[in-house]
Parts: sequence; C-alpha cells; structure tokens
Amino acid sequence: MPVIRKIYLILIVLICISAIQSCGKKEEPQTFIPPGQDSINKENERKAREEFERLRNEQNGITDTSILKSDSLVADTSKVQNTDKKKFVQKEKELNKRLDNPKNTITDYIELLKRGTTEGGNFDLNMKKASQQWVSANESRFKNNYKNTKKIIILEEPKITSQKGNAATVEVRIKKSDNVNSKIEDTEMTVQYNLVADSNGKWKIKDNIVVKK
Repeated sequence: MPVIRKIYLILIVLICISAIQSCGKKEEPQTFIPPGQDSINKENERKAREEFERLRNEQNGITDTSILKSDSLVADTSKVQNTDKKKFVQKEKELNKRLDNPKNTITDYIELLKRGTTEGGNFDLNMKKASQQWVSANESRFKNNYKNTKKIIILEEPKITSQKGNAATVEVRIKKSDNVNSKIEDTEMTVQYNLVADSNGKWKIKDNIVVKK
C-alpha cells in the first residue's frame, strides 16, 4: 500500500510540474503559407523587374529619339540656310534687274552740271538736282564748286568699269572750262565715280576720283 501511495504522489508531482511548464510557455504565432505562395511571390518579383527594365529601355528610347530629333533639327537648319542663300541670290538677281544703268545715272548727272553752268541756265535748280544724285547731298558745296564754271564738255561717254551687286564704278572723260581771274581756263580730266544702289534700285554717287590730264 505504501508503494501505491508513493506512485500516486509521484504522478501528482509530475502532473503539477507538467501543468506549471505548460502555463509558462508562450504560444508563438504560426504563419500559414499556402501551398505555391512562395513561387507566386517570386513570379511577382520577376514581373516587377521586367517592368522596371521596360521602363528604363523606354526612357533610353526617348533619349535616343531626342538625339534623332536633334540631328533632324541640324539637317532642317542646314536646309533653311541653303534656302535662305538661294533666296538671297534670287533677290540679288531681281535687284540687278530693277537697277537703273549706272552709266545713265552719270550721264544724267553731268547733263545737270552742263545745264546749270551754261549761260542762261538755271544754276540754282540744276545744282540742287545734281547734289541730289549723291548719297550725301550738299547743295551749297555744288554751288561753290561750280560757280565759276562756264562750260562742261563730254570727251568720252561714261563707261562702266566694274559692277557687282549694288556697287558700280563708272568713268567719264570731260573738259571743264572755268573763269579764273577773268580768264577762261580749260582742264581735261578723267573722273571715276563710285556708285551704290539703294533699296529701290536707284543709283547714287558715293564718291569720285579726279585725274587731271
């Protein structure tokens, strides 16, 4: 009987110890992973990487396109420059067509000088018109230069020695008779007139060079 009591006591002690240990343990949360979930996560990760690569490639594609656009812009700029050059050449040709003959301008100019210096001619009016044939008109200078001139004769008709665009040079040989100390003095000279054309194609005298004989 004592043996049986001892066994009961041992069993009771063991049960108590087991109960105490069970109460002291904390249940850890269990994570449930459905079958195949791990493979699904990897698949999503792969798709995310592919999407990232696609976006990056798309971005690179945009950059390349912009480079191509820049190249196209350079090509278009070159075309525009060539077109502008052609337009400039065409305008220059049209300008040359509209231009008066610079030789005629000098012929008319000398005719005004002749009329103004001829006896009985309207000196003031013709000197004014002659002055207006110059880029920088100066009527008083003309009156002062030709106040003693009595005659102008053209020895050789005006001729164009050079002409390019809106610039030209015309030479003419004349004889000028001046009253110097109540005596008429004749002077033969070659005059080189440098002319420029305005936007309307009208030639004006810029300057001249006189070579006396």
